[in-house]
Amino acid sequence: MARKGGGGPRGQRPVKGFRPGKEPPQLKKQRAKAQLGSDATWLQKQTVEAIAGRSRQEVRAMVRRWSLSLFAAAALVALVGVFLYAWALVAGVVTHVLAAVLLFLGFRMRRQGPALEQTAEALR
Repeated sequence: MARKGGGGPRGQRPVKGFRPGKEPPQLKKQRAKAQLGSDATWLQKQTVEAIAGRSRQEVRAMVRRWSLSLFAAAALVALVGVFLYAWALVAGVVTHVLAAVLLFLGFRMRRQGPALEQTAEALR
């Protein structure tokens, strides 16, 4: 007797977006988090969440976009700091320190890009 409804094996309905060999991104993220373990830091968990299920090219583009955004923000904050020196010396110094921190984060993000690409490849 034939079943109505065209279910999969054992009467399971197919999951939308799920093809054999291709799992949905949320399942990839869950599997990557499970591999991480319970002793992982918050930053490690967030990094896995951000790159799980992405290709090497997507991670490279993400790192480039973030580092360029940090460099642009550093330049903008440094420019604002120049104008703040006329208002108050402390405000100018604080904004230039903030610009230096943003610049440091941009260089660090760019330097860690290849390691993030390898991690994304390992999580696939």
